[in-house]
Amino acid sequence: MRGRLCILLAALLAVSAALTGCTAAEAEGEGLSIYYASGDQESYGQAAVDCERWAEGSASSAVDEVFARMLEEPTEEGLSQSLPDGVRLWSWALEDGVLTLNLSEDYNGLSGISLTVASACLVLTMTQLDGVEALSITVDGQPLPEGSQVPLTREDVLLTGEIQDPATVGFQLYFPLSDWSGLGTEYRETELYSDSLTDQIDTVIAMLAAGPGTDGMEAAFVGLEAHLDSQMVDDVCVLTLTESWAAVLSAQELSRQALVNSLCELEQVEAVAFDWDGEGQGSLDGTWYADYG
Repeated sequence: MRGRLCILLAALLAVSAALTGCTAAEAEGEGLSIYYASGDQESYGQAAVDCERWAEGSASSAVDEVFARMLEEPTEEGLSQSLPDGVRLWSWALEDGVLTLNLSEDYNGLSGISLTVASACLVLTMTQLDGVEALSITVDGQPLPEGSQVPLTREDVLLTGEIQDPATVGFQLYFPLSDWSGLGTEYRETELYSDSLTDQIDTVIAMLAAGPGTDGMEAAFVGLEAHLDSQMVDDVCVLTLTESWAAVLSAQELSRQALVNSLCELEQVEAVAFDWDGEGQGSLDGTWYADYG
């Protein structure tokens, strides 16, 4: 897991030409570099990281002070917040050069590229502090499911990875027809910096939430969250639904089938299940398979 995460971090950082400027600024010893997401964060995984200078910061700044500064919105154009809304630093500990940040449950809302970018920002920012050689992240004292609790050094993040360029990936999407008589299809391509299944699932969800790009199909998912937590159980993709997604999927059979069909187009997904215990649970129970008829 550590190798995969390092490669992803390197792939993201490699596409940020301005990163050299940050490194040069650090060498001058003035202030502290605060790292943020860079690039179009709505482009289905096309992202990198970059920094802005915090003149009041220094290598001797307190960890909680630096974290609080990271939660502030960036002022420079082209940068955006990588940390999730509401995330808090419960505690931290520095031992043998490894800084462990214990974050609130909000950090568990990140996955795939979003988690990779946030982790990169934390590593690159915190390893500027005196005595910090590597960073480990836990949530409410527990390791993250995607392995980001493994200590990462600045060198790990800046290491040249095996994936240097984004790959163009095609997705077959399904939307209800405008007259709700069946499903229509739309093929869409985008560039991804990772071929992980998690990132592909995230991309499908984001594309469905963005709506169809052709006439004659219903924008059934527009206005819904562009990210849902997911996990694979054997070959079944289990989605943790939000209230808004559950309301649409339980009320509209065609919308539910459109989502299932779109995810089952992914090579490693044979079926879909939903994790939801609220209103409409009965209509969402079970395992759902693609239906192309």
